[in-house]
Amino acid sequence: MLQVDGRQPNTELARRLGVAEGTVRRRLARLRRENVVQIGAWVDPLKIGYQIYAHIEIRVRLAAIERVAREVARLPEIFFVGICTGAFDIFAAGLFVSNQHMDEFITRRLSRVPGIEGTSTSSVIRVVKRDYRLQVPSANSVGRGPRGRRSPGSPGPD
Repeated sequence: MLQVDGRQPNTELARRLGVAEGTVRRRLARLRRENVVQIGAWVDPLKIGYQIYAHIEIRVRLAAIERVAREVARLPEIFFVGICTGAFDIFAAGLFVSNQHMDEFITRRLSRVPGIEGTSTSSVIRVVKRDYRLQVPSANSVGRGPRGRRSPGSPGPD
């Protein structure tokens, strides 16, 4: 329910769930404390002054992956960092107000992070879909899509 409208008061959530307001308050406090949920407003960065929404793929010396990921995550332009498998080791997403800003970031600041061996940067020129409402999988939905249908390539029933 919070994914549909994160502004709903606890009393409304309690009424709709058929539980006490204190139960909702405690559960929500636990979910926030454990970083299961975050409540906030999501804006389209390209509509509030950022000109460049960039994905940065970073190749790193293996022994430096954790440290580099933490350092990259501290950079204010970066809003997402993940450690990956495949052709690159770290995936980051950042926002920039201009090409000059992105150039300065990559060539002067990111390039100074010890352990980075190379990067590849792509710019998002238009957001087609961005949806943070996630289906919560049930225990019997492993290997199935969000509506319980088997995902392509997932194993059949045992």
